[in-house]
Amino acid sequence: MRFCQHFSICGGCQYQDTPYSEQLKMKESQIKDMIDFFEFSVELKPINSYQEWFYRNKMEFTFGKEGSNLICGLHRKKEKRKLFNLKECLIFSPCAEPILNKVREVLKDRYLPYEKFSHRGFLRHLIIRETKFTDEIMIALVTTTQDKLDQEEFVDELATLKLEKKISSLFWVLNDRVSDAVIFEEKRLLWGQPFITEKIANLNFRVFVDSFFQTNPYGITHLYKKIEEYAHLTGEERILDLYCGVGSIGLFLARKAKFVWGVEIKKEVVENAIVNAQLNRIENISFICSDVRKFLVQKDISNIDIVVINPPRCGLSKKIKKYLLKTPSPRIFYSSCNPYTFFTDLKDFSSLYRIVFIEPFDFFPHTPHLECLAFLERK
Repeated sequence: MRFCQHFSICGGCQYQDTPYSEQLKMKESQIKDMIDFFEFSVELKPINSYQEWFYRNKMEFTFGKEGSNLICGLHRKKEKRKLFNLKECLIFSPCAEPILNKVREVLKDRYLPYEKFSHRGFLRHLIIRETKFTDEIMIALVTTTQDKLDQEEFVDELATLKLEKKISSLFWVLNDRVSDAVIFEEKRLLWGQPFITEKIANLNFRVFVDSFFQTNPYGITHLYKKIEEYAHLTGEERILDLYCGVGSIGLFLARKAKFVWGVEIKKEVVENAIVNAQLNRIENISFICSDVRKFLVQKDISNIDIVVINPPRCGLSKKIKKYLLKTPSPRIFYSSCNPYTFFTDLKDFSSLYRIVFIEPFDFFPHTPHLECLAFLERK
């Protein structure tokens, strides 16, 4: 059995000591238990799985200090305030180790890591994004404005780093917010192009430094194909894609639908989705920058044939479910990475919809997380 050398101290992969086949059985059993708990009479399709290693396309690492040594790594499982220097990450990329080693080498003895309690220091996070099908890498250094980065040295050292994949973008992100989260207050492209391009099936998606893109490209390729298959598209369907993000599901379905409307609240994400539509020369799709609740209140969706919903982990608010039930479309595809909110929302939809099936997708091997898809038909 394969183990990451950090398994005993890192809280990221709780199930690495469980054979993957057993992990799948555990997750499938979890969904069966929830079906019983919510008293659903529904078909449970077999769990889908993909490669169990090196599947993540993005990681955020944190800077800190241990003695005189600069740390760039992850938080410890049992001591959340302490970090460890990451040397490998088996669910992310073989390129992580050489990138982190080079970054620590370049920045050590030059800059102080940010201290979140005193709010002093310079180095905050390192973001690495990697495409799985086109072999590109984006690196973003996140700092405060309390010092000045030697941009020339940083670019010279990182851009020439020899890796299995091509480094396409180097960013410097400035963030002076008190929150420990990565906030993109200012983005500076230091080298390369402002995006990397991932290919999902035969569609290209530009991924920017602050884009939200599904974690597991292998899994989403399969999920989107499944939705397309189950939808039995004839070219006449009008589809509403809620929480559309950069447009990946909507663009996938638009090729065989009459028209798709995508709704997303963040302006920069909508702009990214529009770019992706243009990149793939798909014209029968429009993206609307709006809060989903406000959109449903203001727009008539009675002529929609299919609603696709992929909400945040918190699920749908009561008001959103109320408006969706008020003018229900014939079919809904609902996917979520949070089984609890997934089942809670399905329970509310079951008053007017028949849940045809539930299908789990293991996008997150060695972790407790799981993606689920439900297909609902109006009664």
